[in-house]
Formats: sequence, structure tokens, C-alpha cells
Amino acid sequence: MVSPILSGLFSLATILPSIAAATRRLHDTGRSGWWQLLWLLPLIGMIILIIFLAQEGKTSANTVVA
Repeated sequence: MVSPILSGLFSLATILPSIAAATRRLHDTGRSGWWQLLWLLPLIGMIILIIFLAQEGKTSANTVVA
């Protein structure tokens, strides 16, 4: 049997990079990372979020702010 502490650590270790990757992907499409909160809506929110994440990213020049 897996201990609850080990299970919690694994969940935390996998959810944090997933949130970071989704935020990065949403920023690539010109949206804020806060759009991830759509998953709180039962079915339609997850569908919309998948559509947003699957869209092609915007191409723009990277600028360095000094």
C-alpha cells in the first residue's frame, strides 16, 4: 500500500510543472495564465482550455528590456 505522504508528494511534483507548462503555452497564444481557472467549470471549461492550448502560438520578436 502506498503511503498518503508519498502519494501527496508525487501529486505535487507532477501538478506544479503541469501548471507552469500550461501557463507558458497560454502566454504563447497571447492569453494570461489565469485562463487555467476554466477547468473549474465542469465540462465546457476543460473543452475551451484544450482548444486554447492547442492553438498555434503567436510569432513576435523577443525584446530585451534594459
